[in-house]
Amino acid sequence: MTVPDQASTLAEKKNGCATSPTSNARKGIPRYGPDSVHSWMTAGACALATFFGVGGRRSSGFLYVAILDTFGATRTQAAWPIILLGGVLLLTGLIAGPLAHRYTPRPVAIVGGSIGALGLMVSYFATNTEYLVFSLGIVHSIGSGMLFVVIPTVINEHFIRYKGLAMGINFAGATMGTFVFPKFLELTTNHYGFKSALLLFGALCLNAVAFSLFLRQPSWLKKKLKEQKDKQAQENKLRSVTDTAGHTAKASRNAIPNGSTDGHASAKKQELVPGSFRHGLTVFSCPMFYVVMYSYIAFSFAFECYISLLVDFAIDRGISVSHAVTVLSTSSVADLVGRLTLPALADRGYFTRQSLMTISFVWMGSLYIMLPLAESYAVVFAMATAIAFCIGTTVVLFSVLCAEYVGIERVSMAYGMVSASAGMTSLGKPLVIGYFRDKVGSYDNLFRFCGSVVTLGAIIWIVVHIKLWATSKHTWTLDNGTLCGSHEANAKKGQP
Repeated sequence: MTVPDQASTLAEKKNGCATSPTSNARKGIPRYGPDSVHSWMTAGACALATFFGVGGRRSSGFLYVAILDTFGATRTQAAWPIILLGGVLLLTGLIAGPLAHRYTPRPVAIVGGSIGALGLMVSYFATNTEYLVFSLGIVHSIGSGMLFVVIPTVINEHFIRYKGLAMGINFAGATMGTFVFPKFLELTTNHYGFKSALLLFGALCLNAVAFSLFLRQPSWLKKKLKEQKDKQAQENKLRSVTDTAGHTAKASRNAIPNGSTDGHASAKKQELVPGSFRHGLTVFSCPMFYVVMYSYIAFSFAFECYISLLVDFAIDRGISVSHAVTVLSTSSVADLVGRLTLPALADRGYFTRQSLMTISFVWMGSLYIMLPLAESYAVVFAMATAIAFCIGTTVVLFSVLCAEYVGIERVSMAYGMVSASAGMTSLGKPLVIGYFRDKVGSYDNLFRFCGSVVTLGAIIWIVVHIKLWATSKHTWTLDNGTLCGSHEANAKKGQP
C-alpha cells in the first residue's frame, strides 16, 4: 500500500467515517465521505467561486496599464491600488482565518464574494487613483481575500487522499481568470471605457456569491468535531468536580511534585477545545509552520511583482500592449497544467510534496533571475510560460502542507496567518516598483531580487530535506499529538 493509501485509510478510521457495505462492494468513487462524488462537486464549486472571486487580482497587469492611461498617473501612483489588490487580499487572512476557524468557511466566502464585487462596481465612480486605492485596493481586496483564504480549507475538509489534485482544480479557477478576464477587460475598455468595464466586471464577479452557497462542511467532519467538543466538555466537567476535592487534592499534589506539574500541564492542554481561538493559535508552536510561512512570503512577493509588471515589462521590450496581454493570458495555460499534473502525481506517492516544493522553488527562482535577459517576444513568451508552470505547481502546495503539519482542525487559522504574513510584505511594494521603474529605469534588478528571495526559500527547503534525511526517524511532536516533520511521519500519524 502506498503512503497516500495508508494516510487515507488511517485518516478515515480516525475520523470515524464509516463506509456502507454497498460502497465497499463498489470499485467506483463513493457518493459521500472523503474523496467522494460530493467532494469533487464541491471542488468544482470552489474553482468557480475562486474564478469569479479573485478575477481582479489575476487581471492586475492590464489594470496597471489601464490606470496609467486613463488617469495619467505616475507608475508609483498606479502601482498603489494594484499592489494593495494583492497585499490587502493576503492580509485579510488575519480576520478571515479566525472567522473561518470559528464559523466555518461558507459564511466567510459568501460575505467576501459580495464585498469583492461591490468594490469593483463602485470603482465606476473613480476620478483619480486615490479613489481606486480605496475601492479597488481596499474594498475589493478585502472581499476577494476573505474568499481566497478560506476556500482551501473547504478542499482540505472534503479530501484526504487527493488533496493535491483537488487543490489544483480549485486554484485552476484563478488560472482561468487570468486567461479570461484580462481580455474581457481589454475588449470592454475599448468599447465602453475603463470605468464602465470595471462596472461590468463587478457585476460578473457577483457569481462568486452563487457558487459560495454550495460550500458546506462535510457531515462526517461535523460529527467528528462534535464528538471532540462533547468529550472535551465531559473532561472539563470532571476536572471541575475534581477541583472541589480541596485539601485532599492539594495534599496529593504536594506529595508528588512531578505529578503536580504533569497534572497542571494536562489540565491546560484539555482546555484547548477544538474550534476555539486558543486552539487555533497553537499553530505557532509548529516549526514547519514557519518554513511554510517564509516560503509563501517569498512566493507571494515575487508573484505579485511578476503578475503586476509583466505587461509593462513586455512593452519595454518593444511588444505591443495587445500582444503583452496575450502573453499573460496564454501563459496561464501552463499555470493550469502545473496545478493539475505534478501535485496529482505527489498524491499518488511518486514523490513527496516537500520534494516538489523544493524543486519548484529552485526552478522558479532561476527563471526570475534570468527573465531580464529576455529581449524578443518569443523569449518573453517562453519564459512567461515556464514561470507560470512553476507558479501553478507551487501555489497548490501551501495549504495542503499547512494541513499536513498542523491538522485539519487548525488549517483555517494556519493558512490565514500564512497569507496575512505575505500580505504585510506587500505594503511597501509600490515604493519598490516606483523606484525601479521611475528612477532606475527598468524592472531588471527587481526581478533579480525576486529570484534571490525565492532561491533563499529553496535553500531552506533543501536544509529541511537534509535534516530529515540525517534523522529519518525523527519527528517534531506538539502537545496535542500533531506530528511536524517528514511526509512519512505525517502518514504515520494515526499509528499507535
